[in-house]
Amino acid sequence: MDISLQKSSERKQRYNGILDYLKKCDKKNMSASDLEELNQNIKNNDEIHKEGAAAMEEIRNNNAESLMDAHVLKKFHEVVSNVLLVNSEFNETVYANALKSLINQGRNSDWNVLGEIATNVSRSLQIKTSMLGAADVEPKERALKGRQKRCQKRLAREQRPENVGKLQQKERCAQKVNILLRQLNSLFKANNYEPIPFYKLIIDPNNFMNTVENAFQMSFLVRDGNIAIERGEDLYPQVRIARMSEMESITDTTQAICSLSIEFCEDMIRLYGIKEPMIHLPNSFDDDESLESDHEDM
Repeated sequence: MDISLQKSSERKQRYNGILDYLKKCDKKNMSASDLEELNQNIKNNDEIHKEGAAAMEEIRNNNAESLMDAHVLKKFHEVVSNVLLVNSEFNETVYANALKSLINQGRNSDWNVLGEIATNVSRSLQIKTSMLGAADVEPKERALKGRQKRCQKRLAREQRPENVGKLQQKERCAQKVNILLRQLNSLFKANNYEPIPFYKLIIDPNNFMNTVENAFQMSFLVRDGNIAIERGEDLYPQVRIARMSEMESITDTTQAICSLSIEFCEDMIRLYGIKEPMIHLPNSFDDDESLESDHEDM
């Protein structure tokens, strides 16, 4: 038999014992020993209730035990209430009859007698109040204002930039992008304008943050059409100079995601044998002229 079910059965038997005691209990004439026995049974019921509360999940699945607990509490309430009523000096019936006899001294009921007694024993508080109710105030008439007509604003005529090339030229004025573009021109010129592996170009073997910065700045050159990124023979991306025909024919941009991690960069360093970074971008622009190439732009 399950232990939880066995404990629940024992609690039910103890509940039945308390119910048998309450049925035999004389509610009117109770001695001191009877009151002590009643108090002990109340304590026993509290212990059973605490045991059931500790096994809350068990009680939720056992409605019979919950009903017995509620029934025992109700019976205890009836017995204790009657004991207090019998042994107490205050009686509701006697009190009500005394009020009736005081008020009904004549033919008609006179509640003023009770008011005079209450006035002598009570202390009035000095407060300012009005028993006349709120003053009558005529509501002000609200003048209805005519709804003003909304004047629709004329939409401004859509204007497109006359020369898109000027906007692109302004975007390329960022100093880091210009420095990177000059360095790439020198690198491609030294490499006979052959494509250069993308990761070999951006990776700084000594500083991972510089690698991320180089990849970020390269994205602006790709966006502006200065360079092109394509798949190389080793299936990794490679970078080359974009041709003028490609820049004029391709108007839509293509977005690609490059995932970089330290472990991946270490693999690329071993693959391409990278010893020194190919790109050198300044952290500040106080001495940026020393990093700019003297070669002419393509």
